[in-house]
Amino acid sequence: MDIIDLSWLQLATAFVILLLPAYILWKYQTGLNKKLLTASVRMVLQLLFVGYYLEYLFLYDNPWVNAGWIMIMVIIADFATIDRSELRRKWSLLVPIFGATFLGIVVIDLFFLQVVIQLPKFLAAQYTIPITGMVLGNCLRSNVIGINAFYYSLNEHEERYQFYLACGASKTEALQSFISEALKKSANPTLASMATIGLVSLPGMMTGQILSGSSPLIAIKYQIMIMVAIFSGTILSVFLGIRFTNYFVFKDTDMLDKSILKDH
Repeated sequence: MDIIDLSWLQLATAFVILLLPAYILWKYQTGLNKKLLTASVRMVLQLLFVGYYLEYLFLYDNPWVNAGWIMIMVIIADFATIDRSELRRKWSLLVPIFGATFLGIVVIDLFFLQVVIQLPKFLAAQYTIPITGMVLGNCLRSNVIGINAFYYSLNEHEERYQFYLACGASKTEALQSFISEALKKSANPTLASMATIGLVSLPGMMTGQILSGSSPLIAIKYQIMIMVAIFSGTILSVFLGIRFTNYFVFKDTDMLDKSILKDH
């Protein structure tokens, strides 16, 4: 069965359904309708830009250009991670988080694209950009949860951390329980998705492949691979993000520099 293309008029008609949630938000005075409008406009403009850009990116398909686009994606994701984690935009956070995210993406991309899929062309745009985008998007969500949980928990339970240090623990040993808790919180959403996938929901990549005419079995194979890549990438990214930032945000006394927290 051929894929059914949508006309621009059909796509515009799809937005009519937004009137229903908009009315509910207005009736209960949530104040979210302005944000809904802004988010909808930004979504359309950003996706149109990316859509037209990817047309040329796929056509040109140069590994260096593809790598440059991935760099841009990682940089934007890092700024979003800092902002949504309620931390300040400091180089002591931006640089290590960029390094952690970029390293995590490189490891995942090289393993799944070159070892598992075995692409005939290095960093082929058709596979590299979508897979990197899906992994990076989930890394962003997990980084926000994990990094926020780690630093704000450390600030809230500072006395416990000081107690560990006073008992002779090294900084790494004293931080272990905080890292453990942050990893648990960041991993739980992805684990919940993995445990219910296929029964509760059909994920985006699998649905897209089926709609484009691919065999459901082929779509399932790719979806399983993507979920493994997403979970591996998120845990690696969160862990490295916490460890790398730890080298820059602690004072010589092993105490946290609280100027990185927005509420200080």
